[in-house]
Amino acid sequence: MITVRLRVSRLCVFVWRDGRLVCDDPVRHRQFALSEAAHALLPRFADWSEPSADRDSAGAPDARLVAQLLAANVLVEEGSREHEFEERLGPWGDWGTASRYFHLASRTHSGAEFASAAEDTAWLLQTLPDRPQPAPFKEYPAVPRTQLPPATGADPAALGLEAVLRRRRTTRRFEPGALVSRQELATLLRWVAGPLHTVEPKGLQQQLLKASPSAGALHTLEVYPVVLGVEGVAPGIYHYHPTAHALEAVAPGREVDREELVHWCGGQTYVGQAGVVLFYTAMLERTAWKYRTGRTYRTLFMELGHFSQTAYLVGTALNLGVFFTAATRDAAVEEALGLDWTSEILVGLNGVGVPAVDERERQDRMLHGGPADFSFAQDAWDGRGA
Repeated sequence: MITVRLRVSRLCVFVWRDGRLVCDDPVRHRQFALSEAAHALLPRFADWSEPSADRDSAGAPDARLVAQLLAANVLVEEGSREHEFEERLGPWGDWGTASRYFHLASRTHSGAEFASAAEDTAWLLQTLPDRPQPAPFKEYPAVPRTQLPPATGADPAALGLEAVLRRRRTTRRFEPGALVSRQELATLLRWVAGPLHTVEPKGLQQQLLKASPSAGALHTLEVYPVVLGVEGVAPGIYHYHPTAHALEAVAPGREVDREELVHWCGGQTYVGQAGVVLFYTAMLERTAWKYRTGRTYRTLFMELGHFSQTAYLVGTALNLGVFFTAATRDAAVEEALGLDWTSEILVGLNGVGVPAVDERERQDRMLHGGPADFSFAQDAWDGRGA
């Protein structure tokens, strides 16, 4: 006799909504409310259990209800194709329910339908009176500003693209006391986040075109430079105004000491040695206005990658050292920058500074065919920081 055992799906997520328990199946993109009887039954199958194990009819689960839940993939049968699919998780098993759920919920099926560009634009214009387009950038009009010099004062193209690509490294050792120049910071911010062109689509707001691409040219990211050692710029927390090419003091008089910055970044000591740290945030409404599916969340981090690579290449061209990290204590940074995570989220950061002498020598040896090595000894064990 074959024994059948069932278990609640490890992929389904259950939430309360309007007083009812809703099963969210991210694999099949379905949501449906469960009856009270189904809700009462689920704990019975929290782990593998036989539907008819309880011979007492009063305690045995309703066979028809069990069959319905099995057909709906709320329950899975041991050894079935669905069971094998759930067990074939790979790294998703270590990353937890939230990451797995997001990926599956935003993973498109082969028959997914997409609106054409014309249909999408028509819908945006039709709904514009009720859904105004968010501003293309954030600004703090009531705070002190520090005007930056034009980016033309330094020529990041002088080194040549091939040379910049070959020289690009992650730097985690910086020269103590060496300052990033005001001109270098201005050039870096101009190319990372400043507009190169503007476009005014009919009926919509002005859109900025930057050196880095962005979904829908909406440029969701904002840049908050935390200045530690920049010539001619007082240490503090700033926001970069892209069209004014200026730093806005979002927390006037509040300096961030290096120990505090290290704490924000998970205890990574090298972060506190940078001359300036560029914190990147994403304004959710700016992209949600056009892209109305959860899959849009993916594009925020694609844009982050573009910004970071631009910072790496421009920093390299300016003979500065650059690193990236997403290992942050988000809540601490949100508090310092005055962010509300429901509308603006921290996504990552680049640190920039003057490389230490021995670090520059290490990079030069690698560039000219010497042995590869790491920028920070504590990172050598797993290869981070090459």
